Amino acid sequence: MPHLTAGQLIAVSTVFIAAELGAIGWAGLKLAAHRATDVRIICYLFSLASASTCLGAIWAQNVGGVDSKGAFQGQLGSSINSFLKFMLDLDSDVKVFFTILALIVFPQFLSYLLAGLFGCASAPVLVGRALSFFVWSLVKAFVTVAGIILTVALYGYAHSWNGWNLGGVVGMSILSFMLLLVAFFILSTYREIGNDITDIDPSTEHMRAMRRVIGCVRAWLTRNVRNVRDQ
Repeated sequence: MPHLTAGQLIAVSTVFIAAELGAIGWAGLKLAAHRATDVRIICYLFSLASASTCLGAIWAQNVGGVDSKGAFQGQLGSSINSFLKFMLDLDSDVKVFFTILALIVFPQFLSYLLAGLFGCASAPVLVGRALSFFVWSLVKAFVTVAGIILTVALYGYAHSWNGWNLGGVVGMSILSFMLLLVAFFILSTYREIGNDITDIDPSTEHMRAMRRVIGCVRAWLTRNVRNVRDQ
């Protein structure tokens, strides 16, 4: 927003931030109606990231890792910079979490189908826990980055660090709230899908037909399984 005056920047950013906060409030209230603990965890993670970043910035300035203009100094400053880059690397986080999920879930389903050809398939295990781990890992990553960048922007602006002007703070604030909104959306969608599956009426004709088909397929895939121990 380089061509906007300070007043215009404040007005435009206020609209963006108000819209984001409104969406976060709506998603949070919707989630809190059935999963209040989820909301508390998100709030705690955001608060922990913000407080840790603020205390870390104060400590880094006091020990000389960061100078009065926000520039990293010496080996300590280089280490702090590397740590920040690691914490803010959302792209790598998503890839790592997805890889872990795939390594847990995909081989089990493939094994189930292959073993099923011989009639000795065994139901996949830990799929639900793996999916829950994946979702919460994503949520934690997005919320943590949101807390860090917002705190760094505000702290840098308050201490007149190089590069942290009003435009930078506004941009980081909008990005931070967007990441927080994404975290709420991911968790809300995950819980909503779970609720939809739980609320399915098994007595409907469509569901009875589907259960019969699934039952026949499962019976064939496990046809040589004689007892629980064989599974």
